[in-house]
Amino acid sequence: MSNSGDWGPTPPGVDLTENQNADIIASVVVITALGLFAVALRMFARLSRGGPGLAEDDYMILVAALLGIGTAVCCLISVPWGGGKHLWAVGFGDFTKLYQTTYAFVIVYILTITATKTSILLFYRRLFGTSWIWWIVVTLAVCHGLEVTVTWLSGCRPMAYYWKQYTDPTFQGRCINASVFYFVNGIIGLVIDISVLLVPLRTIYHLHMPMGQKALVYGILLLGSFVCVASIVRIVMMDKLVKSADATWAMCQVFIWSCCEPFIGIVCACLPTYAPLVRHWWPTTKKYGYGSSGATPKYATNKSQQSSKREWVRIGKPGESSVPGEDEVELTTSIVDVTSGTPNDAHFARNGPRGGGEVRNEIVVTKDFSWTRTPVA
Repeated sequence: MSNSGDWGPTPPGVDLTENQNADIIASVVVITALGLFAVALRMFARLSRGGPGLAEDDYMILVAALLGIGTAVCCLISVPWGGGKHLWAVGFGDFTKLYQTTYAFVIVYILTITATKTSILLFYRRLFGTSWIWWIVVTLAVCHGLEVTVTWLSGCRPMAYYWKQYTDPTFQGRCINASVFYFVNGIIGLVIDISVLLVPLRTIYHLHMPMGQKALVYGILLLGSFVCVASIVRIVMMDKLVKSADATWAMCQVFIWSCCEPFIGIVCACLPTYAPLVRHWWPTTKKYGYGSSGATPKYATNKSQQSSKREWVRIGKPGESSVPGEDEVELTTSIVDVTSGTPNDAHFARNGPRGGGEVRNEIVVTKDFSWTRTPVA
């Protein structure tokens, strides 16, 4: 099919009857449903069966999920306005609405990504406390989100020039170089994604737990590398978009990957919080180092088969829980010095009695016990 529309004659070989609507709808619906299911399962794990309740990172992932729904809505409403169709099949009116949607999409996208990264970093803080590396990465993540938002909102003057520059030659204005904006901020975002993955690795390396369990923890957290892959694919698709003469057709893959990336991040952020559900549904995991409460035994040395230890139980203010939530116990860094039977002084000096940098009025009670390790054939 060939005709002449608002954009002039259709180039040879372009079939204006074809579109990518089904690809957009199917991909967006599936990844959105997966992300929302992951968040719902996280809330269930945190609130059911006398769970520890919601923490700051849980509230932040809820914010990310709500913003993520906004990215999905932008993708879906782009379909009737020409997203996934050839440019020459789209009129000026629909093109204007499509680019207005794209303008809003960029803002919702960066806010979703920033909220997801912040949730992951708050989760790290809840488990491991803070360090100078944590503060650097969280500052970079938040500042990058602000930088992209401010730059995008002020990048075109007037704002309407972003969507009118292609359809109204009499409309005057100026815009930043979109190609450079997408590429530079995509690379910065990718670097921050990698930094977020690296934050807890050193702390996990020093945890007192068997290597098998430690490798499992590494594996769960490094699943976040899928976000980096999605980010790379999105950067490639954005580069193709800005260089394509058929912008509305090339926009399809950009919409898909720009929606997939935030929800993949949300799913990866939720995975480490499922420990209580795993222990409940697969009780056999307790045989591999998890007790009935989910706690992992701390070993004095790798050589000793029988050890003694003094456990320090902190009694805080009324209403305060002195035991981390079940999904935190395996990764706690509140290490007890087995040789002296006293809490690690360096840990207390750095993090306080509860690992949060704040010293509370607490009673410290000790109780002695011993255990025997029996190798499983």
